[in-house]
Amino acid sequence: MLQVMAGPDGRDMTCMQTEPPDYLAAINAGVEGMRFAWTDDYGFTGMYAQEESSRVIAAVREAAQGFSQLGATVAPTSETWEDFFPGFMTANYLYPTGGARPGRPTPEAWAHALDSRGRNYDKFRALLGDHEVLLSPTTQLLARTFTEWAENWTTSSDRFEPHHVFAPVYTSHTHMFNWLGFPAASVPCGFVDGLPVGLQVIALPGNEAKIFRVANAFQRAFPRLEHPPVS
Repeated sequence: MLQVMAGPDGRDMTCMQTEPPDYLAAINAGVEGMRFAWTDDYGFTGMYAQEESSRVIAAVREAAQGFSQLGATVAPTSETWEDFFPGFMTANYLYPTGGARPGRPTPEAWAHALDSRGRNYDKFRALLGDHEVLLSPTTQLLARTFTEWAENWTTSSDRFEPHHVFAPVYTSHTHMFNWLGFPAASVPCGFVDGLPVGLQVIALPGNEAKIFRVANAFQRAFPRLEHPPVS
């Protein structure tokens, strides 16, 4: 499906005109000799951490080290990025993504949002110029019950610092790449408190094939076929 979706379409005036790479050509090539970077929290997502976050991060970090058994190197990065949410919400006025639309930003706020996005973008490009992919937890939260999920979006949202809304809390490790337009994938990598957690694989735009190769190597070497208990 992605192979077809990513290709040019004469009916779409805004699509890219270049043919995408064959996403399956190297999907079984493994990761030997590849260099990966790892981050726990991008240097800022601790502001969104919840009670279970340290345990989730530790479990995913340990799973990511499995790549070393496959011939790749995994090195932590000390790079620090900026919180995505203020800039994203500013941009959301012009590029709405659903939910309540924010008010019209001032020119100063818009310039600040673009500058913040640019700084984050440049840092990822620099890091991924020296590494094949960046690895992180997909989320530092565990799944909520239906009731808890509804409460988080309504009556209990005021407790979520620093923005008093749940959205950046549960997307603390993923929302950045929606904002920047970077490809990423989540790979099942284990369980914490009986609930599944994921390993996120991020690459530069246009490197989806590399993400599939890395994700496939992990899943083939460390399949997690268990299912959490359900009621």
